[in-house]
Amino acid sequence: MSSARSPRTRARDLDRTEVCGLLDTAYADGQLDAAEHRSRTAAATAAKTLGELRDLVEDLQFDKPMPDLRERAPQRRPRRANLVGAGVVALVLVGTGFGIGRLTGPSPMSVGPDGVPVAAEGPAAAPIVLGATALHTPAGLRALIDGMRAEFGTTQVADLTVYPDYASLEMPVPDAPARAQSYTYRGGFDISSQTSREPDDPLVDLAAVDVDKILGLVAGAGQSLNVQNPTVQYLIVRDTGTGPEVAIHTTNNDTGASGYIEAKPDGTIIALRPYEPG
Repeated sequence: MSSARSPRTRARDLDRTEVCGLLDTAYADGQLDAAEHRSRTAAATAAKTLGELRDLVEDLQFDKPMPDLRERAPQRRPRRANLVGAGVVALVLVGTGFGIGRLTGPSPMSVGPDGVPVAAEGPAAAPIVLGATALHTPAGLRALIDGMRAEFGTTQVADLTVYPDYASLEMPVPDAPARAQSYTYRGGFDISSQTSREPDDPLVDLAAVDVDKILGLVAGAGQSLNVQNPTVQYLIVRDTGTGPEVAIHTTNNDTGASGYIEAKPDGTIIALRPYEPG
């Protein structure tokens, strides 16, 4: 972050997206567990100032110094309709294909005082890891959804984040709607931590996600968001109170370029936030 700007300086969408990318990296290399990653990402998305964003990453390690949250020359923000139109053209040109990404990392687990992993209470799930899974392919994402149906008897989630080779999800604990159980998925469901939740918070049914159309957006995200050679790419499925939504985030940690797409589960684009070089 630039020292020329005060911690009270108002944060931009670009600043929030960059910090979310750093949190993703910290989660992937084991500095954050699933619950910490989820709570910090939510805080970053809602942050109002650069000081709030800085507080979320100051205790973390990164291979490179934390990139500046860059200033851009003043310019008129394009109207949303124009952004959506330009992005749709780019996505049509790219078409449906495989996502890009290279995140790997350990599966977070709750640990007891004796250092032995402890399974939190929640829907029964054997802690199994079957290796890397191509979740940004139609077969991989459908396997995740079908696996949820087989394992838990439901495809409804409070929150789902899908990277190319693993996913993290949160589901209400049966008979305890004020509690949520987290899982990591790498071909099987590995139980993780429990957190509190608002019992009335809406759930999203993954059966309503048009897998092919959403992954088409993922495949074209780098081009449509002006992010060349993305190093981090993931999608988040949740309902923030305005209806089910899929947010597709794309970042190049080497260049600092990042942006995101918001879409409905059927693939209809709601908004585009492309990278705009300073």
